[in-house]
Amino acid sequence: MARIYRTIESLKSLKYELESRGVTRFKSVREIKDFLIKFDSETQTVLNDTKNELDEEYSKTCIRLKNNTQQKVEISKIETEKIDVKIAHLQSKIDLTHKGNNLNFLNKILSSIKLYYLRKQYNDFIKSKSERLNQAIQPFSQKIKVDQLFIHEYETDEQLLIKRSANLKIADLEYTREVLEECKNLISGAIGENLVVKEIKKLSDDFILINDFKLDFSPPIFHKQQNERIYSIQIDHLLISKAGIFILETKNWSKNSVNSISLRSPIEQIRRSNFALYIYISENITLHDHHWGEQKIPIRNVIVMINNKPNTEFKYVSVKLLKELNAYINYFEPILTDEQVNEISSQLI
Repeated sequence: MARIYRTIESLKSLKYELESRGVTRFKSVREIKDFLIKFDSETQTVLNDTKNELDEEYSKTCIRLKNNTQQKVEISKIETEKIDVKIAHLQSKIDLTHKGNNLNFLNKILSSIKLYYLRKQYNDFIKSKSERLNQAIQPFSQKIKVDQLFIHEYETDEQLLIKRSANLKIADLEYTREVLEECKNLISGAIGENLVVKEIKKLSDDFILINDFKLDFSPPIFHKQQNERIYSIQIDHLLISKAGIFILETKNWSKNSVNSISLRSPIEQIRRSNFALYIYISENITLHDHHWGEQKIPIRNVIVMINNKPNTEFKYVSVKLLKELNAYINYFEPILTDEQVNEISSQLI
């Protein structure tokens, strides 16, 4: 299996874009593709799961309502007895105090004061009996009210309740799909580059693939052919082999995109990268192993089209379908040794 280095740039860009917008559920492009394909079924699964959860909650609520209603009755009975006992106790004290009216003058005054406060307590308990009782059963009354409301909604319009309960999850699914639709170019690129990596992995370990290869130039180099200064280059995949170096640029384009004149030509892009890489290698890598002199390191340009390619051939650039890629790479005879391949790769990785 070919040796692979670094992460695909489009995957990094896609991951950053999704995370910046709060979408973190995907760990691979395959998961994204599966989500888009199965969106409707996942939405239906959310509704089915919500229905099952509500069915279970309905059963539990009916049991809880029955228990809380029984407890409310029991608590009401106990609290009523407590209040009645307190009232009866106060009435007994009032009656006993009345019987003490034959006491001396000072005791009569004290008895009158005591009687006043006893009657006040008695009247307060009588007036607040309902309030005290309500306070005791209020927690149960509130729970019963909530449970009754849920049961009424469930029995009146279960489908509306399901949709309302599932609304947040479905809204999250719809938002995720919307974000993915807006990132379709990144996704398409990531899918294409990922397929190229999988295809290259089928090659032997004599091959070394560097994903997202970048070079910076300071000062910039001048590309006379395109009349521009090159400050940096970025290559989708750089494949190092005994046959030389392959610059691989991946395009996962539709047939319409292939035929469109509005999209920038990938031919110019890859030839620009080839020129810059050639300059870098000339200045940084020298192979003196051959007794005739310094060896040339071939650099070949390959545009890998995933499904569609133009019916035209181009100067200095080969355009291959994904299924043609490995056969094309293996066509070239080896001219470098293992040591030279490792020397080149160690400089470029």
